[in-house]
Amino acid sequence: MPQTILGIDIGSYSIKIAQIKRTFKSFELVKFYEHAVQYSELLTPEEATSAALTSIIEDNGLVWDQAIVGLPGQYVSSRLISLPFSNKKKIDQTIEFELENYIPFELADVVADYHIVKSSKDLSKVLVMYAPKGQFVKILTLIENANIDPRIVCVEGVEYVNLVNLGMVPPEGAFSIVDIGHKKTTITICKGKGLTYTRTIMLGGWHFTDAIAKKAGVPFEEAEKLKIEMGQVSTEEVETLDSVSKQVFDAIKKIADELSLHLRQTFFSYQDEDGAAVNGIYLAGGTSRLPGIDRYLSIRLKQNVAFLDCLEFHFSRLENRDVHLQIIPQALALALRGVAPAGLPEVNFRRGEFAYKGDVKQIGGGIRRAGIAVAFVVLLSISYFGIRYFSLSKRLDELNKDVATLVTQAIPDVNLKKASTASAALSLVKSRKGEVNDRLSKLEAALGTSALDMLKDVSAAFPAREEVQVDIEDLNYTVGRIKLAGKTTSFEAVDKIKAAFEKSGKFKNVTTGNVRKGVKEEIKFDMTMETGK
Repeated sequence: MPQTILGIDIGSYSIKIAQIKRTFKSFELVKFYEHAVQYSELLTPEEATSAALTSIIEDNGLVWDQAIVGLPGQYVSSRLISLPFSNKKKIDQTIEFELENYIPFELADVVADYHIVKSSKDLSKVLVMYAPKGQFVKILTLIENANIDPRIVCVEGVEYVNLVNLGMVPPEGAFSIVDIGHKKTTITICKGKGLTYTRTIMLGGWHFTDAIAKKAGVPFEEAEKLKIEMGQVSTEEVETLDSVSKQVFDAIKKIADELSLHLRQTFFSYQDEDGAAVNGIYLAGGTSRLPGIDRYLSIRLKQNVAFLDCLEFHFSRLENRDVHLQIIPQALALALRGVAPAGLPEVNFRRGEFAYKGDVKQIGGGIRRAGIAVAFVVLLSISYFGIRYFSLSKRLDELNKDVATLVTQAIPDVNLKKASTASAALSLVKSRKGEVNDRLSKLEAALGTSALDMLKDVSAAFPAREEVQVDIEDLNYTVGRIKLAGKTTSFEAVDKIKAAFEKSGKFKNVTTGNVRKGVKEEIKFDMTMETGK
């Protein structure tokens, strides 16, 4: 059955949506939509964005099976963290604790996910993306206010790898996709088909316009017209310009110089970390339409610069492709996440308390329909169970008699009437078991160290409560050997507990095992030891 996938690019200037139709064997890019965000004093920026998103959905009558949204890059930070192991499960267990060393927030105040950039036997390089939880909630709320429940909320720059994977960018060496948008520039660096780095710079088309407005002393709207009609980027001075054109030229060059500086710093930082230089740039984004910006960046950065063309492919069914060429890449990359995700970064902030529940709702509807059918079957079955009830009651009486006979055979001095039912027989057996346990306790006391003494020794050996918080869930004692299971607050606490037992002098060969993180972030562990010095 065909599916419709929407890739939703939430920009500060406009909302862009790429619509893909997917079948079992293929997919097609069928539509692309754009709607400008109309800001006003009556609406907050989030409300204005939500209104634009609602309009683009309602005006075009869009319906979908899956929606994928990119969290705008200005709200996302990233860290490249090295870990001395490659086990995926172990990375899951430790990555948040490692991230805590790099961020000025409490872990409870951020949403985070990660992508393994490079992995070997004894080393992993992990690119961790995180965003303030409050800001994430704002973005998710404005999306849901437009009656959209996205299955995936990922990171804009990360998803550009989807274009690389489908061959829209030649995957040779290290290269960068630079998306110059309205208020930000997103930089994605790949090596071959693999993501290695992403960063957002808060410079874009708005900053070019603002610089023109200040330089020429004109309103912002007038500066925008001047940028469109007269704007160009060049490394060379143009002597024949009139005064207004010269002001526009100088204002644009000032921001272009600042942008190129940020790009150069980003590429140098990547080269220091990875050892490989970026040797090519692909431009995208609405501001990449600024005349001369490709040649300017090529000269300033000494790089091969080309425009990203993601519509020269058989699956594109768009008309007027040149109109959409610079502004569609991000939305298309997001939509492609729902087409061929295998082997690509799986960054998704919809986890834990923000997990997507759409599938659960669909299952719930199916359960209700199934419930009606089950109820009908139950009604038809009542007569059958009524008949079976009487036959089973008779069988139960026979089983009770058999149980009573077995108990009297095992305990000859028991009165048959006291074991007339299975429950009475069980109660009788438990009573006799208690008597036997009492005798065993007395015998243990006569033989030497009691279980109570052993328990006191274990309790005394634990570190002080102020130093380590621990809960013991299970404790087994056999002759000369103790095994316990518990939970504590950290891996370091487990090591302190082990050291305390070794130091006590009453236990030896203390070992820990199965140390792991529980569902509530607690650290669970098993520990075994032998008694005696």
